[in-house]
Amino acid sequence: MIATLGDHVAREPEDVEPHVSLLRAWYNANAAMMGNTVEMTDDDVREYWRTVGERRARGFLLFVRGELVGDVELRNIHDDYAEFSIMIGARQERGLGGVFARIAHVVAFRELGLSRVYVQPKPENVRVQRLERRLGYELDSSPIARALADDEHAITMSIDRDTFRRLNAAAWDEVVCRQGSG
Repeated sequence: MIATLGDHVAREPEDVEPHVSLLRAWYNANAAMMGNTVEMTDDDVREYWRTVGERRARGFLLFVRGELVGDVELRNIHDDYAEFSIMIGARQERGLGGVFARIAHVVAFRELGLSRVYVQPKPENVRVQRLERRLGYELDSSPIARALADDEHAITMSIDRDTFRRLNAAAWDEVVCRQGSG
């Protein structure tokens, strides 16, 4: 699936190979905020993307004007909910995280038919918490939210489809999703 909003493109990574080394560098540079404790190798990145489907996930590489800028994942997908994560590795224009987060949530809610999406930002990752609150996320200590948490100190938040659609109506209407690789 390819999802676009203007010149922002989220593409499922049929061929991650040209981007492996760059992704590895970004993952290792952002390891503390992403909860990684082991430095990744190029082979680790290949394996991570090879097993996306096995992990009940949908992953997307993020591009602006043809240049890779990060990735996003909807993981732990169940019948009506999933968990969201995003990593912007390239320092480009402000607001990239918000644009791509909106694209991913339109995919989750409109294309996959999910009713709720969860996040678990690290307490020290204030930037990501601000992004998620701007999208409409609220604190959530429900059993599902807490079960998705990596550790007992994680902040757990969620957003439902109706709240996202109401607060992000323009993105809901403007994001275009299609199948294909081109």
